[in-house]
This record gives sequence, structure tokens and C-alpha cells, in this order.
Amino acid sequence: MRIPSTSSLSATTNTLTSLTGRLLPKPRNHLQTLTTPISTATSSTSSSTVTPSNKQHVPALIPRSRSAQQNIFHPSFSLFAKRPPRPFPIPFNSPPASSFPDSLSSSLARVPRSEGASYLRGITNGDDAVVYARSYLGVADGVGAWNTRSAGHAALWSRLMLHFFALEVEGAPGIVDPVHCLTKAYHSTLHATTESTSSVWQGTTTACVGTLTGNTFTIANIGDSRCWIYRPSAGDFVLKTTEQWHWFDCPKQLGTNSPDTPATDADVQSIELEDGDIVIMASDGLPDNLWDHEILTICEENAGSTGPEIAEQLVRAAKKVAIDPFGESPYMERAVDEGLPVEGGKWDDISVLTAVYGKGRF
Repeated sequence: MRIPSTSSLSATTNTLTSLTGRLLPKPRNHLQTLTTPISTATSSTSSSTVTPSNKQHVPALIPRSRSAQQNIFHPSFSLFAKRPPRPFPIPFNSPPASSFPDSLSSSLARVPRSEGASYLRGITNGDDAVVYARSYLGVADGVGAWNTRSAGHAALWSRLMLHFFALEVEGAPGIVDPVHCLTKAYHSTLHATTESTSSVWQGTTTACVGTLTGNTFTIANIGDSRCWIYRPSAGDFVLKTTEQWHWFDCPKQLGTNSPDTPATDADVQSIELEDGDIVIMASDGLPDNLWDHEILTICEENAGSTGPEIAEQLVRAAKKVAIDPFGESPYMERAVDEGLPVEGGKWDDISVLTAVYGKGRF
């Protein structure tokens, strides 16, 4: 993906706390492990599965229910990275402070995040990142062009964006607005990478995030990551987001030198979920290699599954196209429409989250 050529940073309008305070928040509010423990480490060179419109946004302020038994997300994911993730710089690769209780450190240590500090929410996959819980999901795709610059770090930006987004959602006092949470995460990432360390780390990232309030799922999307919601009872998608691009292969993105912001550029959609609905959220490595009807076919063939099978099948199918230099792909089709001599699939990171909506304990 390309970086938009503009020289101005979006202004930071909120007063931000220190890096330590944002990355290591108060235990009572934020220091919670992922809701589903990760059982196996993910390889950076092969796919693996773990079970665990551009318009002004007017937030729907809906209080969250806290009942013991309610409908929640049952998430899974599958990942394929085109290359190993770049190591994170200090302080983003340091362990939690020794003052934290052993039980907390032990539970966090179960999560395989060798490329970043264990207190960072989410998982890095190449330049992508994913984060999930029983009431929110997120996928971010760091723009790889930044890796060619000495101060650029695409993977750091995607991971921090989702880390801060998760903290904002978890700390929301009964009201969850994904655009507000993404806006706070955006400013916190800017602050963490430019003002809180001795080095400035540049980057941009797309972001597709969603929050669940009752049975209402609200999605905020910036860039070319996407979300689909498959309803088995209808045998079809009941919601599909679309990509946001400045021009071909240059999506809208948050970060260094980009004019895009969540408040002005997020495409927001909401839907009332039904039992058994399957949410799919993915970086562009999936829709660049599979057409929507191919994604739908995989959903139909695995409609009775609990989620992991769909994520695994989607990544496997997308990877097959990505490595085929003579295959046909949506990315090739769009490139040809632009007059570019592109053939085959798109070699890219592929990150897929799936979440089945159904009964469970919050």
C-alpha cells in the first residue's frame, strides 16, 4: 500500500497522558487478559488458527448490558504473514512492570507476542494486527511502505492503534461508541510514537473495528480492511463494508502525514445481530485475493461450524491465490482497470477474525 503525499499531521486536540500511564493502565479498569486464551503460537510464514461511506458520524449512545448470561461473540482467528514481523523498539518490547501481581504476569505470559510487549493488547501478523474480545473486534493493516524508512514502523502503528482502541472500549463507562474509541486510540498512538519516547516512529494504518452493545453491532472502518456478516438462516451476507481509497492501492489511513481521521472519515454501519450470525473481519489480504461470492461459498460450506473452520478455510483459500503468479484475483482486476500490468494474486499479510454471535457469559 502507498502513503498519501501530504505534509501536515492531523492536530492532536485532546490532552494526553504519559506513555507509561497509557500503556500500563490501572489494573481495575484495563489490565485484563484476552477473553479466550491462545493455545498455540502463530508462525510468521504459515497460516494458523486459534480458537479462543465516507460520512459524518453521529454516535449511537447505547448503554451496555452487564447480565451474567447474554449473547456475546465467540471469536477465532487465522493468520498468514508474508514475512516475519519487525521487532518492536523500546519501550514497546519491554515486559510489564515488576510491581504487577504474579498472577497477572503469568496470565499475560500465555499469549505469544514475542514481537511486542506482553501488555499490548492484540496480536501482530506481519504488518497487520488483530484484537478481539466478547464485545469488540478489530483488524488493522499497517502501511508497509513505511518499513523502507529508517523511522518507519508499520507493524507498531497497527498494533498500538488496536491496543489503545481495546483500552478505550474496556474503560467506557456504560457507553460504547467505536468512532469515539478509535479517535482516542488514534491520538494516543500519535502521542506514544512522537512525544513519549526518545525516538519518533512514523507510520500509518487502516482500521476496521466494531463494538457489541446488546445485540447491536456497530462497525467503524477506515481504509481497505473489511467486515462481512453472514446470516445462516438467510444463507447470505446481511452486511458488507466497502473499501475507502484515495486512489488505487492507497487506502485511507490513520497516522503520519495523513489527513484522514476517525471523526471525519470513518464509514459507520450498525446492524441488529441474530443468534448464529457470523462476523468476519479481515485485512485487505483477504478481499484482494477472494471475491465476495467466494467468501460467501466458504461461509455456506461451514455454516454449522463454531468459527475456527471458516477463518482457516478463508486464509487457506486466499493464500492459494496470493502465491499463484498466474491466478485471477480482485486485486489484479482492479489493477487492470487502472491500466496497470498486474497478473496473479496479491502477496500480502492475511489476517482473518471470525466471531459467532450466541449465548455465553460476559
